Amino acid sequence: MMKLFKSATAVFLINLLAVGNISFAAESKKETGRESERDQAIDKAVFMASAAQERVLKIGLVDCMLYALKNNSEILIQRIEPKLKLDDVKIAKADFEPTLNTEYSVKDKSEVSSSILQGADVYNSQEMRLDADVSGKLVTGTEYKMEFLNQRYKSDSVYQIYDPYYTVEPKITITQPLLRGFGIMVNKADIIVAQNDRMQSVASFKNTVMDVISKAKTAYYDYVYNLEADAIARLSLERAQNLLEINKARYQKGLISSVDLLETEAAAAQREKAVLAADTLLKRAEDELKLVTNLVDDPEVWNARIELIDRPEFNVTQVELLQCLKDAFAYRPDYYSAKIDLQSRDIKIISAKNALLPTVDLTGSFGLNGLDKSYQDALGKVNSDYTDWEAGVKFSIPWGTGDRAKYDQRKLEKGQALLLFKRLEQNIILEVRDRVRLVKARKQHVDVAKLSKEKETQNYEAQQDRYAAGQVSTHDMLDYQDKLAQAELDYINALVEYNIALIDLDKSQGLTLAKNDIKLEE
Repeated sequence: MMKLFKSATAVFLINLLAVGNISFAAESKKETGRESERDQAIDKAVFMASAAQERVLKIGLVDCMLYALKNNSEILIQRIEPKLKLDDVKIAKADFEPTLNTEYSVKDKSEVSSSILQGADVYNSQEMRLDADVSGKLVTGTEYKMEFLNQRYKSDSVYQIYDPYYTVEPKITITQPLLRGFGIMVNKADIIVAQNDRMQSVASFKNTVMDVISKAKTAYYDYVYNLEADAIARLSLERAQNLLEINKARYQKGLISSVDLLETEAAAAQREKAVLAADTLLKRAEDELKLVTNLVDDPEVWNARIELIDRPEFNVTQVELLQCLKDAFAYRPDYYSAKIDLQSRDIKIISAKNALLPTVDLTGSFGLNGLDKSYQDALGKVNSDYTDWEAGVKFSIPWGTGDRAKYDQRKLEKGQALLLFKRLEQNIILEVRDRVRLVKARKQHVDVAKLSKEKETQNYEAQQDRYAAGQVSTHDMLDYQDKLAQAELDYINALVEYNIALIDLDKSQGLTLAKNDIKLEE
């Protein structure tokens, strides 16, 4: 075969096959590219077909949250991280898993004889070994090795009683650190740190989900506001148009001047512009809601008109600063993660401090052995009459300043982390306090706006009767309409801002998932 591959014909065939593979790869790449282009063309066709259709998507607040969580790239990325950290835990635990080792060797040796007792000028020996052992490490730092040693030895020595002879030796060796490397905490440090890292990644994932839900709910309420603002703008236009019809009839009868009619026409035109502006803002808010909820990625509904099946209600929530602070320190993922980080740094300090100690290891081994002219006989002689034991101490001192520098570094990192932890606590207190204040202020705004809306509605209805009696001018009537529309808009704005303030308060306390009945699968 080697000669065949070295021949010119073989080289030619190899080159020909290589060219063929390149051509085939190129053709495959072309086909893959065509399939990709075809898929893109299909997607474009579906999107374009959907754009030509009038569709309505009816959803509620819960639907928006579910859509936001579905196929969210940030969540998909963060969800992988805990799984990666779990593998790190398994890797760290692998240090304490036993290892099975086997070795088979054959040795043949010929050398000049150094003794006349060997009976030959040239001495020849043959040795065959088959050894197996199970070795590992305990969490106390104890290293163990359980061996089963087997040997077959043959030589042309005249003084060898058995030729060949077999030896069998079961043996156990223990090494126990007394200073450096001693202790459960030191040896399990990597496992504990890896477990803490995993808990931090879960907390980070939870925080990402909270962000997504909060953004989805905020976008939902923003869309609600723009829906109501658009409806109020259209209602205001309708009032102006109704007033314009009345004024046209009154103008025909000579009851009002052309100036009054012109003023009414101008007001109706201005409110038409306001409707167009509100409609633009509504579409923009709708697009933002589709973006947050990932509906833009669905070719079937990306261009559908969103119709909400529920609207926000003014449900008064009692908030107390002390309880909110307790909840924040109990449930916030970032605070939980910071506490876990401090624990990991303590463990790293312990490990670095232990590394400064000298190595003092007790070593000991004990075995039984048997020797005979056959393997079975040698195995049968393995008993307490033939023992093999050894004991000793291994001592070494680290030379250099690397370990000391690492220990100092770990202590400085812990100090830095403590400062950041204290700042985080201060920021949490300030943030929660501001959120509580804002919720209370927004609640007052809702009360005031609701009362203002009711009074403006009553005033407008009363002014309509006065206008019919000729006691109010057209200018004043248009002004009353503007005030009523503004009061209606202020009320819906206060209501939406109150609900958004509650969303922000929940997030500042780490209660977003609990308040929305969402449980994460780890």
